[in-house]
Amino acid sequence: MTKFQQIYLLLPVILDELLQEIFLRSSVKVVERCMCLNKFWLRRLRHPETCIQHMRRQKVLDQHVLFHVGYSLLLMCSDSLFIVDSASGEEVHVQQPFRVGINGWFRIVGVSNGNICFKFSRVQDDKRLLVWNSATQRSRKISDPHKDHSRSYFSVYGFGHVPKIDAYNIIHVCKRDIADAYFFFSRYCSRHSTWFHCVNCLSGVEKIDHNSVFHNGHAY
Repeated sequence: MTKFQQIYLLLPVILDELLQEIFLRSSVKVVERCMCLNKFWLRRLRHPETCIQHMRRQKVLDQHVLFHVGYSLLLMCSDSLFIVDSASGEEVHVQQPFRVGINGWFRIVGVSNGNICFKFSRVQDDKRLLVWNSATQRSRKISDPHKDHSRSYFSVYGFGHVPKIDAYNIIHVCKRDIADAYFFFSRYCSRHSTWFHCVNCLSGVEKIDHNSVFHNGHAY
């Protein structure tokens, strides 16, 4: 019988700079998968400069990316919030519909169908939610369910448009007690302009914390 000899070939070493160039030319889905390779690529691909370069390489028409900086002294001017057109790379400064001052802060909960959901505070204990459309300049202030609880832990917010109807939802999940094994779930529906509450939701889930995010109805 003829014996086959196994030959081992060394894989070529691909430089990190070349890999990053490949990622910049790849789709968003490919880049998101590659973020899971290791912590090095997670940090590198999530760097703001890399995100901007990737956005400009894609050249997708009618697609815009919203960047924001929500802390400290930058909040006194409109430069703290701007929209980047991915087709032209043009930066359009936007004046957010509120002022928070030096001691305040804001962050973007989510963006969907042109509506932007903010959470902001002018002072430490005054936290608010606001949904704003930058095109129509119309906004709606919404009560923050976090204020209705005397104590809450690991508060997570999500925002999204409801398919097939002209409405949006804001999701709020928190622990009422840090030792609880369940979460308190609240959902705001713009169609009814009210919050719906559900206790003992997500029973047994213990890994949702303040770093979690919502995407398409799923909590990560």
